[in-house]
Amino acid sequence: MIHRRWRFFLVALTLSLCGAACSGVEHTSADFCDKLVEVTGPSGVESALVPGDPARIDGVVIELAELHDRAPEEISNTTRTLLSFFRTYQRAARDERRDVIANNEQQLEQASAELRQYALDECGLFLERVVPTPRPTVDPTIRAPITD
Repeated sequence: MIHRRWRFFLVALTLSLCGAACSGVEHTSADFCDKLVEVTGPSGVESALVPGDPARIDGVVIELAELHDRAPEEISNTTRTLLSFFRTYQRAARDERRDVIANNEQQLEQASAELRQYALDECGLFLERVVPTPRPTVDPTIRAPITD
């Protein structure tokens, strides 16, 4: 009876460890890239929802979960890191969110850099966000004609 229980336990453990690897599901970079194009395009949360919208962080978490589900092995640790961070951020109280960012800043920067590089190398996507450069409202070199 004890041997039977151990055998059952080992079989159950083997099946649980086998998980997706034994199911034959192989995540390809093409599937991942297709989803990355979708979430970073005009219909993605980053573009569709404005900063400060409470639904934005929920949408980011959903999109990251979908990306992670499609991530090939070489990028899955990166997507897991990003997903974990944003879930932690999502669950944090508003007044604790700055601390969540500060405590994870280096890890977040590394994961973001890895995702940007993978997107460029494997997907041909340039994910770098461009920050607008402030322009002076007055150009001192322009001379306006004097009118009477």
